Amino acid sequence: MTNENSRPKVILVVVHPDHDSATWGIARALEQGIRSDGSTTATIHDLVASGFDPVYGKADLAHHRGLSGLPADVRREQELLESAEVTVVLFPVYWWSMPALAKGWFDRVFGAYDDVSHGSPSAVRKLHLVALAGLGEGTFDRHGYKAALTTQTMHGIADYSRIGDASIEFLYDTESKDPAVHEQLIARGYEIGAEMAQRAQPAYDRVAV
Repeated sequence: MTNENSRPKVILVVVHPDHDSATWGIARALEQGIRSDGSTTATIHDLVASGFDPVYGKADLAHHRGLSGLPADVRREQELLESAEVTVVLFPVYWWSMPALAKGWFDRVFGAYDDVSHGSPSAVRKLHLVALAGLGEGTFDRHGYKAALTTQTMHGIADYSRIGDASIEFLYDTESKDPAVHEQLIARGYEIGAEMAQRAQPAYDRVAV
């Protein structure tokens, strides 16, 4: 019998207050996709419900300056991430960027890693972001929003944090009234989950023999 604690794990961080939203519908499909291989566990971390404070405050700055220890709420978030092989973060696009809660979470949690890493690889092993856009892909490409958010997250967060395996994916038209579009989004969420389960497996398990 496989020990539950020994199975590869994916942490799914969801940043949206409405559980009836497209974001949460996709998140649930993604969770199902992760579990579909029967060997990978999935833990959903509802960042809104957790009450996490996104404001980078005096305690964070004191830790950065080496004057105090790590804030307890930040350490709890880090322990959750360190328990997983893959971290997936789902968020809606607000004002052509991520919501304030998601940005503050990166500021405080990933920023605290940088305080002590001194250029060493991050404790976060693999990172995948799913940005949910209410508008179509053409609008994002035409105005450079996709490129801007990709640079912000992949270079500004993942590369700076020395996360060797990182990616971002955009899912578009989440505000569409067409049921077929939502079915496609849910289906893609499931596929992403299955891909993340494969990504969580040890490298030797992915080698064909």
